[in-house]
Amino acid sequence: MVASVAAPLGVSRGPNGRIVARLASVLESDPVSRDARHRTGRFRWAGSLGIAVAALMGICTGCAGTGAVQKARPTATAVAVQRSDRPGGGYVEQASPGQGQLTTLPGGVVLLPTTPHGPDDNVTTPVQGSPGWTWQPAQLLPAPRPQDRHVDVFYAPHPDDETLSMGVLITAAVQRGDRVILVGLADGRTTGAVRAISTRLAAEHHGTTTPGGTTPGRATPGSATRPGGLSRDQVGAARDAELRRAATDLGIRPDDLVLAHLDAPDSDDGAIITVTEAEQVMRTFAARYPGATHVTMSDVAEHQQDHLDAGVALHQLLSASAVTAAAWTVSRLWWHLPGPTWTWALPTPTERDRIRRAAREYLTWNPAYGEYAFGFYSVRWQFAALDRDVRDRVHTDGPPTPGVTARRPVGRSSSHTGNS
Repeated sequence: MVASVAAPLGVSRGPNGRIVARLASVLESDPVSRDARHRTGRFRWAGSLGIAVAALMGICTGCAGTGAVQKARPTATAVAVQRSDRPGGGYVEQASPGQGQLTTLPGGVVLLPTTPHGPDDNVTTPVQGSPGWTWQPAQLLPAPRPQDRHVDVFYAPHPDDETLSMGVLITAAVQRGDRVILVGLADGRTTGAVRAISTRLAAEHHGTTTPGGTTPGRATPGSATRPGGLSRDQVGAARDAELRRAATDLGIRPDDLVLAHLDAPDSDDGAIITVTEAEQVMRTFAARYPGATHVTMSDVAEHQQDHLDAGVALHQLLSASAVTAAAWTVSRLWWHLPGPTWTWALPTPTERDRIRRAAREYLTWNPAYGEYAFGFYSVRWQFAALDRDVRDRVHTDGPPTPGVTARRPVGRSSSHTGNS
């Protein structure tokens, strides 16, 4: 059985023909014992947004070339930093966690509170979906290039997963000269953050700009506006735009970003990503780029439905030998969970700066340009934790977390070369 590895982490082939992980300088062995992780206990979400931290999101005083100026806005829900680094400006919202809301362990690992984070963050069973459903790409797929050194395909279930959970692997692969293809599986159009955003739009007397009647963007004479609310199509378009900007900041070429729209009304389920949907998308890219490495969210250390289904889909493809190199990253929401043998992917200073710039795209509030700070209103604490501790938690095809073995195919032999 061929063990799964992350080629963006570096791989070598042993004398017995098995691929083994060579984690090189990107990875560090786990500095925190499992007991220490469990001793952190449970913490409640507490307090409100505090004073803005100038260093948050890499726009601190003295960071040359950012073009950012700290400026309070009287209508803001928090102190924000004004953007002057591109046309349209806007503000970068900042969450400043209070004492005890984030836990820093020895080695600098920052953990989030382990209380429930939302109604969809308690799933344990993947949704397989309809076997007869077929994915039809809405755009031309990136063409293979003979000069590509190596191809790494990253599958982000939602806009922001590529930055929060895969940013180090992506920027390291770009830095090495690999071709990085990012597939946005869903647009995130069903996010609950839209309620808070709509309330703020109404309070600040903004219309939601819809040039052509469909896509949020810069206001133009005669453009249609809808006061106080965003439709699901508008939410999806705005989040896709955030993803495009963040991908560019991470170093991904614009034509190497593909949007699969698996939460569109005509998809298999509509509201969520199913295993069937994700597997079809991944099969398409596996056939197009033989020998590529495929990376998505964890299939075992996970309780969010879309993440779990994407992880299970990749695991099933590895089991069927449809892909030969794979890795999974763990959402920082679930770093406290036990899981397969895993490692930390640590960034260089240049990679850290790229990731922080990408994070700013999800925190920017500028409704006139179709920017609604979805990251701030949906997972602000994850972005605050990311700024303090830029790293990815990565595992390959190790033994599953106790209690969730049923997620994996019965009778499969799970081979793994320990990387700790």
